[in-house]
Amino acid sequence: MAKGHCLVVGAGVSGLSSGIRLLEDGWDVTIWSSDFSPNTTSDIAAALWYPFLSAPVERTGAWGSNTYNIFKELARQKDTGVSMTQTYEYFRSSPSNPPWKDFVDDFKRTSENLPSGYIESFSFVTPIIEMPIYLEWLMKRYESLGGKSKKKTISSFDAIRPSFEIIINCTGLNSGELLEDEEVYPVRGQIIRVKAPLTEMYLDQQIENLAYIVPRSKDVVLGGVAQQGSWSLEQNTEDHDFILNKCASIIPELKDAEIIEDLVGLRPGRTEVRLEKEERGGVDLIHNYGHGGSGVTLSWGCADEVVELANGR
Repeated sequence: MAKGHCLVVGAGVSGLSSGIRLLEDGWDVTIWSSDFSPNTTSDIAAALWYPFLSAPVERTGAWGSNTYNIFKELARQKDTGVSMTQTYEYFRSSPSNPPWKDFVDDFKRTSENLPSGYIESFSFVTPIIEMPIYLEWLMKRYESLGGKSKKKTISSFDAIRPSFEIIINCTGLNSGELLEDEEVYPVRGQIIRVKAPLTEMYLDQQIENLAYIVPRSKDVVLGGVAQQGSWSLEQNTEDHDFILNKCASIIPELKDAEIIEDLVGLRPGRTEVRLEKEERGGVDLIHNYGHGGSGVTLSWGCADEVVELANGR
C-alpha cells in the first residue's frame, strides 16, 4: 500500500529525480509541469558534474558527493546519456584544493602542458550528462515505476486542491514569482554546439573567464557566460564570439569548428539552495529549488533529502 500521494511541480532534472526517489520509497507520485522535455531549462544544460554557483557549501558538498556516486553507476548502464570523462580545469593563478577534491576519481594537480595564460590545472574524472538522452531516460524510469504526469501550469501553490498529502516544489526560476521569493534571480547562459573530434573535457570555471568544452556523442558544447540578473533569451553575437574565442584559446582547432547552433537558457540562481519543508494550507510543501548552475550536480542528493523530508525526518 502506498504511503500517500505526492504532487511534484516541475519536470526538469530536480522534479524527475525527486519523483523517482519518492516512487522508489513507496509513494504515489504525479508530476505537473508547464513544460516537459525537450522544452525544459534542463534540456539546454551542457551538462557536467561540477559544483558551480550554488550554496551553502556544507550542504551542497554532501548532495554533490551523493550525486557523483549515482552518476558513476548510471555511466555503466546503456542509454542513460551519462559518461565518465577525463577533465582538465585550468587556472590563471594558483588555486587551493577544491572542497570536492575527495569526491572525484583520479584528482591530480599539474603545471605541465597548459594553454597560454594558465599556470596550473586540476586533472580529474567527472560525469558528462547528455541532457536530452538523460531526461528521456529519467522519464522512462519515472513512468516504469508508476509515475503519472500532466501538462499543467499553476499560478499559486495555495490554489492546488488538497488531494495530495505532500507537494514538492521543483519550479526553479518560477519559484521567485510563485512564492514572492526575492532571493531568486536568473543567471543567463549561452552555449554553442559544434562538431569537433574531442573526447576530453576542458574547463575554466572562473566567472570572468568562464569557458567549458564538453564533448558529447554527436557534438561538443562550448560555453559560456553567467550573467546574473539577465532575463534575455535572445542569442547574442558578442557572447557567441566571446565564447568561441575563449574556447579556441584552450583548443585552437575549435576556431574553425563547424557550428551547429547557439542556445540560451536561464539558470535558477538564488543566494542559496532552498531545500526545506513548510506547511501551507494544511499541506506539507517541500521546496527544492535555487540550484544555480548545479541542478544536475546536486540532483540525486537533493532528491534523497526530499524523501527524508516527506517521511518526516
